[in-house]
Amino acid sequence: MRLPNTSAAMDDKPAVAKVSKRRKSFFNYAMTTKRWHRIASATSVANETGEDVVLFFMVIFIAMMTSTVASNYFDTQGPNFSHEPPSRIEFTNNAGSIADCIAHGNPPPNVEWLDKDNNPITSISKVRHILANGSLYFPPFEAEEFRQDVHWSVYHCVASNAVGTVVSRDVVVKAVVNQRYEPEVQNPGGFIGSNVLIKCNIPSFVKEYVTVTSWLQEPNFNIYPSLEGDGKNHMLPTGELLVYNITRTDAHKVYRCRTHHKLTQDSVVSSNMGKIQLTEMRELVPPIMNEKTTSVVARLGDPVVVPCVAYANPKPVYRWHTKRPNNEESVQHLLATGRAKIKEGTLIITAVDRSDSGAFFCTATNSEGSETLEVQIAVTSQLTASIQPTIQTVNLGKTANLICSISGFPKQTIIWLKDGQPLRSGARVRLLSTEHIRITSITKEDKGMYQCIVKNDLESAQGTAELRLGEVAPQLIYKFIEQTIQPGPSVSLKCSASGNPTPKIVWHLDGFPLPNNDRLMIGQYVTMFGDVISHVNISAVKSEDGGEYECKAISRAGEASHAARLNIYGMPYVRMMPKLSAVTDKTFFLNCPVARYPIDSIIIEKG
Repeated sequence: MRLPNTSAAMDDKPAVAKVSKRRKSFFNYAMTTKRWHRIASATSVANETGEDVVLFFMVIFIAMMTSTVASNYFDTQGPNFSHEPPSRIEFTNNAGSIADCIAHGNPPPNVEWLDKDNNPITSISKVRHILANGSLYFPPFEAEEFRQDVHWSVYHCVASNAVGTVVSRDVVVKAVVNQRYEPEVQNPGGFIGSNVLIKCNIPSFVKEYVTVTSWLQEPNFNIYPSLEGDGKNHMLPTGELLVYNITRTDAHKVYRCRTHHKLTQDSVVSSNMGKIQLTEMRELVPPIMNEKTTSVVARLGDPVVVPCVAYANPKPVYRWHTKRPNNEESVQHLLATGRAKIKEGTLIITAVDRSDSGAFFCTATNSEGSETLEVQIAVTSQLTASIQPTIQTVNLGKTANLICSISGFPKQTIIWLKDGQPLRSGARVRLLSTEHIRITSITKEDKGMYQCIVKNDLESAQGTAELRLGEVAPQLIYKFIEQTIQPGPSVSLKCSASGNPTPKIVWHLDGFPLPNNDRLMIGQYVTMFGDVISHVNISAVKSEDGGEYECKAISRAGEASHAARLNIYGMPYVRMMPKLSAVTDKTFFLNCPVARYPIDSIIIEKG
């Protein structure tokens, strides 16, 4: 084919303007449909104008793309995440970060990102980019480019295809502007023979990201975290340094703390040195605690070390209990089973269990009085969720059950979604429990993707399942009618079919495939409810276009067809017939491909 002179065609504005209304309407129709499965015919080019060349290649391109869809037409699969973004992303402005969201399904799902209000987000120069592979990228940025609505926000990704939609867990994004910080060691006071807790204060703007990794007792004695310490020095897993039974010698020692920033990987040692301030007074002092309440959050199986230190003279006696001060049963049980021990007032649990969640009390008592510390221990376990069965096929009118299996704790909130939207309960959709959904009298609208999402203050998790409809033979829900017209106008024949799997529609004229010409085009798409709609559009109809047109809806569950004549006034005309095959002893049908109207009689001759 000879291509036209492109530059000349572009300069020839009247020629471009001459694109026919027929072609414009066809491509408008093609672009506004939700999905094309097949565009056939229209493969011959009447002339070599720029308009027809563009038309030819656009039709061929669409046909190639939709043929791939057709080949996988009966093997659809709802979207599932093969790589779901994490619950939390933290990074410094010097480093930037990326959140991947990868989903699989058939057809391949489309991935987009939404903000906490479920609005689609877009790329913003220098601060946020959506990459071609669907990842969300936060590039390094200058401090003055920080945007709270972008860098301290909550996102989630959504994967959608023709089957349905799934939503990822919430992703908390927190960018931190890198700043220098200086840890500072306190100088606590204490009496000889008492215990002293030395703290390393971290500035509030980095406290969330900085941990104390060790203590340095000058000049070169390092103390690292452990469950029990060495008898004199005990660095707690939370970073404090506990010194037991202080002496005058301990009051001459100096301490520094060493810290680690988990985002920058910087290690910073305190420039100041802390010392124990020994109290020489002999007067009696009732127990005094710096804090009356504190909280500890620990993962299931992790060790927990909780100090109980009071400023008092004489040295107090420490007693741990739960619930009420006179009830020590729970702590005694921990001690008896070997899961816990108490050392100089410090409660040490080697591996916390779910039953350890709750309030613990430490009471320090001496001859002058008592003081109680309340410790709230929260034991958590990683949340996971899954729906059983992950894929189920249910016939129309029957019942489906979806059960969400959840592990981990605490589970504070459970939400059900259908194709990314909150599942609405009603007469047919009942919530038997927070983890059990029952759907009765299944309809076509019930098919799609279901999710249960479980959340707590620390994280969230989601399970996904696909509900498929049992096979239903195709049914034609709209059929074109017989028409009798004069040559000249355009004609559109339409058929619509439903069924499961979604059928495809093929067309015939007098029992033979439709002829190839540039005036005849076939369009086909699937609605959001799974119905397939197909059109045969004939422009500037001629008398030889007449005959019996048939649409046939086909799927692996069966087929359904409809035929009606298109009568066009004109002299009788018989189209050429291809070679036909017949089977011995079988019935053979032959439609005479007669066009034009009216016709008085048809005679079929052999030989």
